[in-house]
Amino acid sequence: KPAREDGSIGIEFNAVVNSIRELMERIDWLHANFDSPVLIEEYVEGREMYVGVIGNDNPAALPVVELDLSRLPEGTPRIAGAEVKWGKGTRAYRDTKSAVVDDLPDDTAATLQQTAVAVFQALELRDYARIDMRLRPDGRVAVIEANPNPWLASKAEFALAARKAGRTYTQLIGEILDLALSRYRAA
Repeated sequence: KPAREDGSIGIEFNAVVNSIRELMERIDWLHANFDSPVLIEEYVEGREMYVGVIGNDNPAALPVVELDLSRLPEGTPRIAGAEVKWGKGTRAYRDTKSAVVDDLPDDTAATLQQTAVAVFQALELRDYARIDMRLRPDGRVAVIEANPNPWLASKAEFALAARKAGRTYTQLIGEILDLALSRYRAA
């Protein structure tokens, strides 16, 4: 994927490659279409889980949200590519939905949340962030991305999780602003 893009720009289903030849073709295409170095990541099979973290001195994890990719056509890589996120009118967009997870064992949800907070702290993130993970079929967790500036629209995953935790959208935005302002007041 392009190293300098976000929001899955430049990530299509053919971004998952299975040979050196396919990899080189993909790199050539990315270089031709984006003014960016290329980031190569291992494809991790599993459920796409997002955990928002909010806070500075004592960051706290929000409830776990899943981007359900299970309804993508057979043989399609389960990735949150541009078509899934932005391709209104496409099957990929229509058949993928984000929702707060309600089918995880408590210990699995806790592991995801603890991992998210640990990543947030290790990277010295502040105010808010979203940690994207894969829950592998064997139950192991793989961190796939730390997003220090996730989409904050009222229908976005971060806001869905905050709402489940009892915050209105207005309260969420106010809390993020207060966290940022408190860092400047303390300086």
